[in-house]
Amino acid sequence: MSSGARLVKYWIMAGFLAVEQLVPVAQACEALGFAGVMLPDHLFFPEDFSSKYPYSADGEIMWPADAPWPDCWVAIAAMAQATTTLQFSTGVYIAPLREVFSLAKSVGTAAAFSGGRLSCGFGAGWLEEEFTAVGQPFATRGARFDEMVQVLRLLWTGEMAEFHGAHIDFPPVRMLPAAPNVPILIGGNTRPALRRAARNDGWIATFTDIDDVARMLGELHSYRDDGPLAERPLTVQVVGSPKIARDAEALAALGVESVVVPGVALGTDSSTAAVVAGLEQFAERWMR
Repeated sequence: MSSGARLVKYWIMAGFLAVEQLVPVAQACEALGFAGVMLPDHLFFPEDFSSKYPYSADGEIMWPADAPWPDCWVAIAAMAQATTTLQFSTGVYIAPLREVFSLAKSVGTAAAFSGGRLSCGFGAGWLEEEFTAVGQPFATRGARFDEMVQVLRLLWTGEMAEFHGAHIDFPPVRMLPAAPNVPILIGGNTRPALRRAARNDGWIATFTDIDDVARMLGELHSYRDDGPLAERPLTVQVVGSPKIARDAEALAALGVESVVVPGVALGTDSSTAAVVAGLEQFAERWMR
């Protein structure tokens, strides 16, 4: 048993599971002591695109073309209703691909169904063709993203709020249900992502190696220390293959709170029974 396994929490990335698998897998995660379930996000994939996936050596996507991508907030609400303690997040949801009021409403509703067991992992996105298809400018996604975060926090208060920015502008409005305590974590290994994470509640990293994570964490904390949130705690989650469990002790020493492993990679096949059996074996080896 790894001594480091006691020092971090384990989450499951539920991407590429069939929709009907999500609830039973979430229930199994809760029963086995996993801390949370995370869902990835894309609206769709064009038949042809030239954008390069930033987390593979050749820029190619690493999942099957027919992999399911259910709506994160609907799926989280369904899983939350079937569990009592499990946490939920997105890893990561492409916020600037969306219209801010609809996003605020979806998150607020999912937060209500989950009893507050929800955080938002947001990212700027990499697939330019996805933005083009929905009419959102790719080049300004970072600036719009920053305004969206401000607007979401205002709308989630449940109080009358207005905003006048370069990309978002509206008079006083009130949105309910409120979701005043939803943490916002920023995903990505780039410098803009680290700067954005330092201005919010935490960071979701894609695992490369320990030295690289240490370097990025040092950069993240330097930005945090120079900003207004220096005294507030910062949540750090790292997403990787199941082999990341071997590095749990080193990651915990760096201040990582939780590691996220893909559920589909734990089973001998993608069936629900195989995935649950894989969860059981992983929990027995690394979490007992």
